[in-house]
Amino acid sequence: MEQDLKERRAAAAALARVQKWCALRDRTVHETHVKLREVASAVEALSEPGPKENWVEECAASLAREGYVDDMRCAESYTRTHLEHKSWGPLKIKAGLASRGVSGAVADRAIAEVPEAQWQDAVDRLAQRRASEVQDHRDRVIRWLLQRGFPQRMVWTSLDSLSLDNLGEESQDS
Repeated sequence: MEQDLKERRAAAAALARVQKWCALRDRTVHETHVKLREVASAVEALSEPGPKENWVEECAASLAREGYVDDMRCAESYTRTHLEHKSWGPLKIKAGLASRGVSGAVADRAIAEVPEAQWQDAVDRLAQRRASEVQDHRDRVIRWLLQRGFPQRMVWTSLDSLSLDNLGEESQDS
C-alpha cells in the first residue's frame, strides 16, 4: 500500500515536471514522447518496460487534452518566429519542423498560412543585404538565398527586381 502510494506520487511528480517543460514553449507530440520516456527512465517506479510505456501514452494523451501539446500550434509558432527572426524560407522551415517530428501535412498547413507576399518580402530583404555582391558574385548570393530555404522562383524574382532597381538607379545617375 505504501509502495503504491510512493509510485503514484513519483508518477505525478514526473508528470508535473513534463507539464512545466511543455509550458515553457510550444512542443510537438514527438518531442513530448521523447521527454516522457526520458523522465520515466529516471523514475524508479516506472523503470519496467510495460508500465513505463503505458504511463508515457497516458501522460501524452493527458497533455494533449489539457492543451500542453499541439503540433499545429507548435508548427505555426515555429514558422512565424523563424521567418521573422531568422529570415528562413519555407523549405528550411519545413525541414526544421520535420526534424521536430511534425508531419508534412501539418507543416504545409502552417507554411501556407503565411502569405506569399510575406515570403517574397523576406527574400527581397535578404537579397538587398547582399546587393553589393550581386554584380561580381551572383552565384554565391543565389546559393546563400537557396540555403536560407527559399524556392528558386522566389530567388530569381528577387534578384530580377534587384537588377531592375539597380538599372533604374544607374540611369538616374547619368
